[in-house]
Amino acid sequence: MSATTVRLTEDVPQRGVRRTGAALLYPDRVLRDVDEHLRVRLCAPPPMPLLADVLVAQLPSVELPSAGHPPREEPARYAAGLADCHPGALVVAVYRGPRCWLRFGGRTRLLVHQPGWPVQPWAVWASVAHAWLVAGLDPDAFDPAVVRVVRTVRGYGPVASPPCRSSDVAGPGASGSGAPGPASGGSSALSRVRASPASADCVRPAEEYRNSALR
Repeated sequence: MSATTVRLTEDVPQRGVRRTGAALLYPDRVLRDVDEHLRVRLCAPPPMPLLADVLVAQLPSVELPSAGHPPREEPARYAAGLADCHPGALVVAVYRGPRCWLRFGGRTRLLVHQPGWPVQPWAVWASVAHAWLVAGLDPDAFDPAVVRVVRTVRGYGPVASPPCRSSDVAGPGASGSGAPGPASGGSSALSRVRASPASADCVRPAEEYRNSALR
């Protein structure tokens, strides 16, 4: 299968928040789909997680139920709960090491690093999943093995994901590229795509507040 290329352009993160733009380029057509979104880590100061289009949370290596961390066997439920508490987030990613529970398209998928996958942080894959949904593509067809990510952080050069990095066991969950690691964040602009019905899911009246909060 020919790889779909996703070009991500990100701002340097500020307190767990990234403005992110994405363009999907297809091997069999000239047109591209464009998306802009706000990617936020759960640990970002409030109210930024509530304004997220993409919400990212890292599970601790050792669970401490008394501290409110989810038990080991329930990360999928934890991801679903975060999605319920953050209804504006089209994508929720909960990860630990080589595993990521990705909540998008109304259900949770477990992604486990495979040797042939390009190496990108899980937060980046969450942004790619958002662009995928906004473009109206089938969530079940989302496969990191056939997606090429070219990532540019403003102030740094573009970083293309290598075709295979089996030596990095964390795979997409590791910061294997030259850009900064799995910090999260995104765009103050509302998620949008040219002529895409999925973009309506992202619209909510927070634009004015987002701009003032990110200044």
